[in-house]
Amino acid sequence: MSTLKITAEEREHTGKGVARKMRQAGRIPAVLYGQGHDGVSLSLDSYELNQLLSTAGARTSVLELEVKGSERSGSQNVLIKEVQKHPYKDLILHMDLLEIAMDEVISVMVPIEIVGTAKGVKLDGGILEMKRRELEISCLPNVIPDSITFDVTELEIGDTVHVEELTVAAGITIPHDTNFTILTVVAPVVEVEPEEEEEVEGEEVEEVEGEAPEKESEAEETGEE
Repeated sequence: MSTLKITAEEREHTGKGVARKMRQAGRIPAVLYGQGHDGVSLSLDSYELNQLLSTAGARTSVLELEVKGSERSGSQNVLIKEVQKHPYKDLILHMDLLEIAMDEVISVMVPIEIVGTAKGVKLDGGILEMKRRELEISCLPNVIPDSITFDVTELEIGDTVHVEELTVAAGITIPHDTNFTILTVVAPVVEVEPEEEEEVEGEEVEEVEGEAPEKESEAEETGEE
């Protein structure tokens, strides 16, 4: 697989107004974080960035970043740290990049990919519930996987998969304090229809024998008009 590349320009001005104008001009504000500096403000080409993010594995791959118009000569190895998107529009608002060293272990989040269809789902109508959709892993940058896969084919209703049951490649660890749940297969929810109430014969209220008649109004008793 060829190395994914991205170019950026260093920018001096920051703020919401500046960022809005940048996006209108087809640029996306970004910040490069790394050792030795608090953060370098950059701008990325919107079209190039969207093309990059549409590439499989881009979010977990080491990218070759070239910053134009900067004293930071040469290319740098970076990872995508965070992508901020518009809440309901398909627009990228901001991106954070992380500068890395290829010989240092780092921690990154990678997605969990499910393979196959569980027996409990296919044969018994169960439901596969994902408790975690991504995991933090630690490894060298050059062995970061696109995802962690797990074959659920043999799982039946009531089966649960914990983090220690996942298999990862050599050089990769999943840091965890407890053996937490990744997914489980649960029984289908059965809707119980409410029972209809039986009609009781003679439900009409009858006058109780010997019941005293209602008291006449006070006006009638006193003869007042």
